[in-house]
Amino acid sequence: MYRSMMTGYIRNNQAKKAIDLFSEINNPDRVIINLLFNACAQLGTAKELSLVKKVSLNIPKSFHSDPFIQTSLIDALMKCGDTLAAQSLFDTIKTRNLFIYGAMMKGNSHK
Repeated sequence: MYRSMMTGYIRNNQAKKAIDLFSEINNPDRVIINLLFNACAQLGTAKELSLVKKVSLNIPKSFHSDPFIQTSLIDALMKCGDTLAAQSLFDTIKTRNLFIYGAMMKGNSHK
């Protein structure tokens, strides 16, 4: 239910509602975390940057090696204005895919 609602909010440019809904979720899975990072990227403010950093520090370690999480986290960091953190994360990723490169290139083109 939460996944569908968050996806709907994000697709309809209501990222704030998706973020508010996230606060109700206990033990979010990879998909929910990915959706949160996407919602934060859509808003791109310092407040969302703070949330992205807080959540990324508290997710299970196994999530950090997930390419979908890596890509959405890089995208969120870039769109929220922390290009250095995005670059640092990118540099730590051993196996980079096209989407991860794309997130970095897109973020760097909007600086």
